[in-house]
Parts: sequence; structure tokens; C-alpha cells
Amino acid sequence: MALKIHAFPPSPRAFKVLAVAEYLGLPYEFILCDLTKGMQKADAYAVINPNQKMPALEDGDFRLWESNAIIQYLASKKPDTLLPLDEQARADVARWMFWESTTWDSAAATLAFENFVKGFFGLGAPDPARVAEGEQKFNFAARILDAHLKGRDYVVGGALTLADFSLAAALTLAEPARLPLAPYAEIQRWGARMATLPAWSRVRAMQQQPAPA
Repeated sequence: MALKIHAFPPSPRAFKVLAVAEYLGLPYEFILCDLTKGMQKADAYAVINPNQKMPALEDGDFRLWESNAIIQYLASKKPDTLLPLDEQARADVARWMFWESTTWDSAAATLAFENFVKGFFGLGAPDPARVAEGEQKFNFAARILDAHLKGRDYVVGGALTLADFSLAAALTLAEPARLPLAPYAEIQRWGARMATLPAWSRVRAMQQQPAPA
């Protein structure tokens, strides 16, 4: 039975899940969870994810939510591809994925919400105080990531891992979110490398497809 991925491709959290599935070449059924129509709040979807958020995954009777948990599960389908078998390298990938959830995502998401999402959903103008807070949090996190990436092609070791997908997904909204990336040449270099992945391009194309009426 094919995997089912419920996602809204413009969201970085959905983007990472779809990009990992595409990179691994896993057969899956894409089910649009259109946030513009409130599909995440439908009773049927709440059975899959009681948080009423996306993305979510179904694998037969198994249901999973939280984007980083989902990409870990997807990677387990093809061991030692995006998740190393070496225990220390595996822990390092997990460290960066946890950091993405606690630090990087919250900073980028604040700016994405204020500078893009509010306008997209007609929720009013950006709150200058919240934007300033988001920029402060983003710069704190970006300095850490930028320094780590110096001299590296990938976040962990010498190969692509889930850490790269987890962290780079936020950059897909860099322009509309007005992420202050100018001082961070290493992040820009690494992000541009991620954008050359065919899987990245395929999910980018999904972002451009109109939602069904």
C-alpha cells in the first residue's frame, strides 16, 4: 500500500516531507491539505492529526505527524541513505533536527507569518514588534548555522542527510518571509546547493500548481 502524505506544499514543514519522499523515490499518494480552505480542521483530518496541523502521513493503519518524525520514518525505508548507520553521525543528525524544531524553525516561522502568511490570508499588516523579535531570533540562529557550515557542503559529515532537508526547507520562503540572509554567505551557498536537487525542483513545481476548486 502506498504511503499517503497530507501536505500544503508552500509550507516549509510540508516541503521537507515531500522533498525527502521525492529524493528517496518512495511511492506515495499526495493529498492536498489546503490551509486556505481550512482542510486541516475537518473532522476526518483531525482523526489523522488531532493537532489539526499538517503535514501528516499514513502508512496503512499507521498515522504519523510532526514533520521531522515523518522524514525520519521515510528515511527508515531506505537505511543509510539520508540517515547514517553510524551511531555518532546519526545522533548528530538528530541534534540538528531537534535544533531546527526548537530554534531555527521558530525564528524563520515568525518572519514568515508576519511578512507573508498574514498577507496571504488577509490577516492584516506585519506587527513591527513581532518582526523585530523574529529578526533577532533569526540572526542568533543564523550565526550558529553559518559558522557551522563554513568549509562544509552538508550539515553533517560529507554527505546529504535529513539534517539538510530539515533545515533548508525554511529557505524556500526566504524571499516572501524577508529572511535577513545577506550577512550569511555560508547559508546562502549551502541553500543554493540544496535548491539544485531534482527532488527540490519537483516540490517547487508542486507549489506552483493551482489548488483544485
